[in-house]
Amino acid sequence: MAAGLTLAGGAVANMDGFADWLPNLHALVIHLPLGLLVTAGGTDLLALLRRTPATVVRVSTGLYVVGTMTLILAYVTGRTAAAEVYTPGLAHALVAQHWDRALWCVWYFGSVTLVRLALHFRGTSLTRTITAGLSVAGLAGFAALAVTAELGGRLVYEYGVGVAAPTRRETGAADSEGLRSPTGLNSTGVVDATGPSPSR
Repeated sequence: MAAGLTLAGGAVANMDGFADWLPNLHALVIHLPLGLLVTAGGTDLLALLRRTPATVVRVSTGLYVVGTMTLILAYVTGRTAAAEVYTPGLAHALVAQHWDRALWCVWYFGSVTLVRLALHFRGTSLTRTITAGLSVAGLAGFAALAVTAELGGRLVYEYGVGVAAPTRRETGAADSEGLRSPTGLNSTGVVDATGPSPSR
């Protein structure tokens, strides 16, 4: 029997595969680095408008640290999810591209964050030129992040990765019959030539 969580009113939520409404952990954490890193970039732009940007830059550096950590978590959970969820054959090339772009983003934002931390702990005076350079570095990373996110969105909404079909199917005649509709269509919406002809 699959593990479950008893909810109010006696309803039981099936926890097999993390949750019925959440196919994998990657779907939960992926939005965290996007929000944190974009907010960090916006904070950098705000720092350019201030006469003394040091305090605002420290805030954005903190956002970069947390954003990069969650980006690494998103990458790891994404690699794990790819081995567990349903992936149509035509989507495998796009999955590989998504992996490559995601890894590039991890290295890039990791490097940017390390540079920012080095400036912070060395006590470097954050002039307007340095602040502008940090802002440009962040904006360049956002372009790569946007491409990576677009590839991930295509995997879900164009190819149905993780949502189009179950990861496991029970075998047997009863399962086959359950997948057929009364009109002779199978679960993928294709006419099932092996099934009984529709009555006229």
